[in-house]
Amino acid sequence: MKKNGAGLAHVRTLCSTGLPAEQLIPALLEALHSVIPSARNLFDWTDAEGNLIRYYFEGPIDHAVARRYFEEFHNKREGEVMPRFRQAVTGRAVIRSAAELNHDAFFRSALYNEIWRPQRLHTRIEAIVRGLRGVPLGSLVLYREKADPPFRPADEKLLEAVVPYVARALEGETSLPRDFIARRDRRAVLSLSPAGKLLNLSQDAQKMLLLSHGGITPASAGREPLASDFSMLVMIVDQVNRNRETSRCQVGFTLDNAWGRFVFEAEPLMPVGGAGAAEIHVTIEHQEPRAMAWHRALGALPLSPAQREVCGLLRAGLTQRQVAAALSVAPTTVADHVRKIYGKLDVSSVQELIARVEELTRSTPPPAPR
Repeated sequence: MKKNGAGLAHVRTLCSTGLPAEQLIPALLEALHSVIPSARNLFDWTDAEGNLIRYYFEGPIDHAVARRYFEEFHNKREGEVMPRFRQAVTGRAVIRSAAELNHDAFFRSALYNEIWRPQRLHTRIEAIVRGLRGVPLGSLVLYREKADPPFRPADEKLLEAVVPYVARALEGETSLPRDFIARRDRRAVLSLSPAGKLLNLSQDAQKMLLLSHGGITPASAGREPLASDFSMLVMIVDQVNRNRETSRCQVGFTLDNAWGRFVFEAEPLMPVGGAGAAEIHVTIEHQEPRAMAWHRALGALPLSPAQREVCGLLRAGLTQRQVAAALSVAPTTVADHVRKIYGKLDVSSVQELIARVEELTRSTPPPAPR
């Protein structure tokens, strides 16, 4: 576990940001790839009785597969080859091992061939996250594909080590951030007819529409997307059609909710040659809190976990003495960290340090899965 210390420290820091769970979980799933390599990660929120409320799954949504799963398998036919979802969440186990599903009956099952296989999922490890009183909060699942190496007991121990931090983050006090930053990999596009019919979607467009309008639930994930289901698209169509009589073409809206900030921009696309109706082209940008971008940028720097914590506290405006108190270490220890940070990053003040990391927040790509 020692060689994964930096990754675990990053996860621990993420879980202490005080951000809403909806903004923390996507960043956590992303960060876990550097701790336990996986293809796609998932988090399910549950109520105290183990009922699935909403979820966040990396990658695109396949509404046909989602509808099939929730209608036929969730807490129903999945019990043919594995514990039903509610049974697993309300049981005693913290970690559900990959070995639980490593048998021929599972790989021959309808669950595997109709749900897992179309999404290129082959094996998983799962952690049940519970609160201080043992009440279930959710399920954290890491998936690998068929060509990937199998999960090992060491991976399960690492996942178990993450669980207490996630539980504290989900039960802790949170506040909505006000400062956001764009991410190049969180963009989607779609097109609409002048009458408001949804014509085309990029791979992640349905997911962004659902997140910007409240989140992903069993009911919403399984529905074929219609423009009329999303108030922002209705507003865009109305505004673009109103603007056709003027010289204004572009339309823009910004929407903030628990999942972050969503920026919608739209404009009509005129048909070549002038024949036919103009489609409406829409881009959606899902921005992340600047504090989260900072954590990711710090992770790309040649700093120790302790030095990254010091950087974060300096950015928050703490003096070196206040940083020492916050970390329960001697002021001389913090001074030594600062000296080494300045040397590694070739800066000579807190202001230069902040400027250096701010530059990285705009250029550091997110970690790739695996």
